[in-house]
Amino acid sequence: MRHGWNMLSHRFSRRVWFSLGGLALMLVLLAGCTGGAARQESWPGLVVANGTLYVADVGQVQSFEAETGRLLWSFPEKADPKIGFYATPMLDEERGQLLAPGFKDQKIYALRLDASPEEAPYLVWTFPGPQAAEGAKGQYVASGTIAGDLFLIGNGDGVLYALNLADGTLAWSFPTGDRIWATPLVVEDTVYVASLDRHLYALNLADGTERWGSVETRGALATSPVLVDGALWIGDFGDRIYQVDSQTGEILWTFEEGEDWFWAMPVVNGDQLYFSDVRGNVYAFDATSHELLWKTHFDDVLRGRAVLSPAGDVLYLPGNKRGLIYALDTINGDKIPWGEVTLDPGRLPGDLVVDGERLYAMPVMASEHLKAFDIANGKLLWQYPLAERED
Repeated sequence: MRHGWNMLSHRFSRRVWFSLGGLALMLVLLAGCTGGAARQESWPGLVVANGTLYVADVGQVQSFEAETGRLLWSFPEKADPKIGFYATPMLDEERGQLLAPGFKDQKIYALRLDASPEEAPYLVWTFPGPQAAEGAKGQYVASGTIAGDLFLIGNGDGVLYALNLADGTLAWSFPTGDRIWATPLVVEDTVYVASLDRHLYALNLADGTERWGSVETRGALATSPVLVDGALWIGDFGDRIYQVDSQTGEILWTFEEGEDWFWAMPVVNGDQLYFSDVRGNVYAFDATSHELLWKTHFDDVLRGRAVLSPAGDVLYLPGNKRGLIYALDTINGDKIPWGEVTLDPGRLPGDLVVDGERLYAMPVMASEHLKAFDIANGKLLWQYPLAERED
């Protein structure tokens, strides 16, 4: 399987043989292949809150103590390969529940969390529920968004679903022209959702009707926009970055000098924006003047979203191909020594997560599929499962 992945990675970075159909094939290959010591090959995700990690772990959703990596619980108790939890879970703190999208069974699971993080959750509802005629017809790849009493999530069938958080019933839905691999962005009463159909949509939160005509881009959109000073910023698979008026949908500015697909969600740092493409380039822009402040290159595929240090002076990026975490000075884009190179780090296709003290990553095609690092120097603090000891 590693040989097959290396071929896919080579084609991906050069974009010679890739198409959207190829992307779907890669997702299936990553989700289905196993071998050796590797046990997780999905595009994984996690969320951290109040000292607890909630992790999508293929056959289960698992919870860990953030400081020590101690496993708290797993749902279901025994891994179920028929479900496949690949998308990042979403924590509904107000109702004390965790929303976990299933990949293979095409269901959403709402898990009620106990007051103690060590107590295993119980199932509150699913979408579709037992009485529902039908639910989503595709896979859930990206996480959803909570807005008021609704949970909004896109699906591989090209539909954005708005679910009532109280019971999981469908409030409304909105069809796009292709798969939705991006998390919706909600700003006040407007939902912004990007689709692989090369359109960015603005919908009314109340009923899912369109607020303004969709924005058409050159390439497919697989990431979420960010909002800066009333404007949306998003990159596409056509090597372009767009600034869009959030009220009208007018394209205000376009960056056309990208060298490859922009897959990762951009990072906002005050008046600066950071984009990365799958060729390994990192771009820093002034959000007001549109000036390209700096550009740095890595010999790697940058697909997952980067994160900032608590002070905003360091940008950390996950390297998909080499499995390394890279650190950049946000002022000038200089590379900063961080972490240690291990013998078999796997790959890092997913997003990085920080909680102030620690940085968390989920390698794939590796024995250890959850790692916590000291954010200051990259020292490995713990990993799960624990590495086997040599006698």
